[in-house]
Amino acid sequence: MTGSTFRKRAFGQPGGMVRRAPGGVFRSFWMAGFEGADHVNGWGQPLDMAALSGHAEQVEEDFARLARLGIRTVRESLGWRLCARPIAQGGGYDFSRLLRIASAAQRHRIQVLWTLMHYGMPEDVDLFSDSFLPRFVEYAAKTAAMIRPLSDLPPVYTPINEISFFAWAATETNLMHPYRGDAHAPDPDQPPRSGYALKCRLVKATLAAMEAIREVDPRARFLHIEPVVHITHPADRPDLAARAQEVRDYQWQAWDMLAGRREPQLGGHPAALDLLGVNHYHSGQWEVDTNERLHWHLNDPRRLPFGDLLTEVWERYRRPVVVAETGHVGEGRSAWLNDIAAEVARVRRAGVPVEGLCLYPAVDRPDWQDLSHWHHSGLWDAVLPAETDNKTAPIQRRLHWPLAKSLRRWQQRLPQHLAVSTLNTGEKNMKNLIVFSHLRWDFVYQRPQHLLSRLARHYNVIVFEEPVRIDGEAFLQHFEPSENITVLRPHTPVEQWGFSDAQMPTLRHLLDDYLQENGVDDYMVWCYTPMALPLLEGLEPEAIIYDCMDELAAFKGAPQAMLDRETELMRRADLVLTGGPSLFESKRDKHHNIHCFPSAVDAGHFAPRSDTDPNVEKLQGHLGRPRMGFYGVIDERLDTELVARLADAHPEWQIVMVGPVVKIDPASLPQRDNIHWLGQQGYERLPYFLAGWDVALLPFALNESTRFISPTKTLEYLAAEKTVVSTPIHDVVGLYSDVVRLSDGHDSFIAACEQALAETAQERADWDVRRQACVARFSWDGAATAIHTLIQEALQKRAEQDIAQITVPEIVVSATSVTETAPQEEDEPAFEAGFVPPPQKPTTGSAFGVH
Repeated sequence: MTGSTFRKRAFGQPGGMVRRAPGGVFRSFWMAGFEGADHVNGWGQPLDMAALSGHAEQVEEDFARLARLGIRTVRESLGWRLCARPIAQGGGYDFSRLLRIASAAQRHRIQVLWTLMHYGMPEDVDLFSDSFLPRFVEYAAKTAAMIRPLSDLPPVYTPINEISFFAWAATETNLMHPYRGDAHAPDPDQPPRSGYALKCRLVKATLAAMEAIREVDPRARFLHIEPVVHITHPADRPDLAARAQEVRDYQWQAWDMLAGRREPQLGGHPAALDLLGVNHYHSGQWEVDTNERLHWHLNDPRRLPFGDLLTEVWERYRRPVVVAETGHVGEGRSAWLNDIAAEVARVRRAGVPVEGLCLYPAVDRPDWQDLSHWHHSGLWDAVLPAETDNKTAPIQRRLHWPLAKSLRRWQQRLPQHLAVSTLNTGEKNMKNLIVFSHLRWDFVYQRPQHLLSRLARHYNVIVFEEPVRIDGEAFLQHFEPSENITVLRPHTPVEQWGFSDAQMPTLRHLLDDYLQENGVDDYMVWCYTPMALPLLEGLEPEAIIYDCMDELAAFKGAPQAMLDRETELMRRADLVLTGGPSLFESKRDKHHNIHCFPSAVDAGHFAPRSDTDPNVEKLQGHLGRPRMGFYGVIDERLDTELVARLADAHPEWQIVMVGPVVKIDPASLPQRDNIHWLGQQGYERLPYFLAGWDVALLPFALNESTRFISPTKTLEYLAAEKTVVSTPIHDVVGLYSDVVRLSDGHDSFIAACEQALAETAQERADWDVRRQACVARFSWDGAATAIHTLIQEALQKRAEQDIAQITVPEIVVSATSVTETAPQEEDEPAFEAGFVPPPQKPTTGSAFGVH
């Protein structure tokens, strides 16, 4: 992404391209699956779940809907029973549904992941018969031959869905006719049908099918999907711990067989484990023997975080992982996705290569055993003809907005937090980035922390802060707040504060010693304040970047030398970044390579929380409603008179002010019974403060200090789906006038708050649509990616200039030998927009591993 492209988007142009999953196998990281089971249920009813949900008839429309949500990879089940004709009827296959799916996929740029056997089989095939394997292999080969010319991407197959679950269900439950889970042979003279033996048969058939498919299409990839569960002992039965572990380990049997670690006579080998698909639902954790669930909605402390299960899979097999099925029902869908996605983001940062996350099902479906019962799951609920005026109409779709909103927010975070296996390709020797900052790392969490923590994926970031005044000998404190970030905090006895001239000899000595002791001789410099410019004397950076996030010279107490040093810094800089549009316009003629990056947002962090959350109650539950809130630095930029007027106009309103007080006397702040000055709070607490506010405030004064500000909190308020009332700050007006209630004067501000509280449900919904569309345009991940590209371009240009100065004609240096160019990333999509577990997948019993 070029700098100019990003500037266009930053001022309101949404991106339209889908972010590809980093592994290169999948068209998009975010996926969806359509329920496609085709077995005969325990009542003897043949199932065609794709037809029952309306998907078989509406595949074109369903794919179009997914594409609009930024989902370009879809799981589909062909159904062996559905497309294979019995031998007695001449055999052969009906691939008409496959062709309809493939045709629609091409039109909507959808990649299909094909499941060949979703539990069903032709009526003349028995799982335990000798004909099962050759018939399945023939079907697999015929299917591969049909699919091969239909896609430009290597096809991805799941030969048999959930081998462990399938083996268990067919031998231990009444879910599948004609087996009905008796665990006994139909003939009393025959031995019982073992789930473990069936598991072996299914693995052998899978391996043979893979070989047949590869003969037809050597490009083929294989996604082996299994439920991953956690089982523990009852709280009062620690003696069952060993038994719980034994049963828990059954879940690895199928993958172990495929890899040749178990039952090697089946033909398994390590290369057979290509891609691993992990299925996990709320009901996938329970007690051994009692089969009591470890309830997710009750926060059972014995539950394992989903990320721990993913890590266990990765550490056991060291193969790329896909979350192949996950979802919830009813009103819990959004909360479940937030939980699962947060865990995926966490383990990807730790290096687990999770290459995709599949929402399952995409469209609601009925229960396997009771076709009249619909689960209310998926991105879309199914609206049955009986619920509409037209009783003969096809099944319609109703988007579940809470889940869609959560998806959109998480699409801004995933897959940007890349796993080590894909992130660090070509960046093993990361360059150092020395940052001079007037802001403390552990002060208010804002632009520097957001950008630098993301740039730390590409650089070793060394943050050199303003000094702290002490009595005694100078020293350099350092700490590491996150991976690849080191913060250096000088402590000196010098009286003058900040990066003053009197501090420079001591600071330069401390910095030089650190760089020498740590072998830092290959670096760039990044400045947040021009006052640090003298520290560059004696340094030889490969490039200089100036991130001008504020007009610091206009701030209270700014040094007189600020403007002169900024002029010199811009003369020397290779790249200049600015905050909002106002600041950019005031600087754009002062540098040849200047780019505007307004404030952005970590939308996932600020996703709406319930105002009944215990954390919300703990922080401000003692305060009445309605609540008006502000968080941020409380200084000369705040209109304290406006805050007082607001409190006086409505004594019943609670005014919550969160943030540190700096540069002004705390005693000057207005004191009222309904104004609550709560001081600085941690970044992790801010979403919970927001959740308890009825209106979020931007009560800034209109003065020189606020002329160029672009408040980061604006987008954070919007991401939390709060009504925002603001004074007419220039950048707020320019960027957010359609999503923020703007005022002109104190009386107007109070009136805007009154109007916000009086919003109807429909008005709030309309505002929410606009708010979330706005939030989707601005992400810190996107900004950091664009800045990384600009840095690489600056390094390239500097290197070319250095090469041009070499006069020896024999020396030829290629661009790639000078510096690596960062891989270009695609734009993000504009709209990445009481539990009853699915009865068809009971997860109690013996972890699908009956012997």
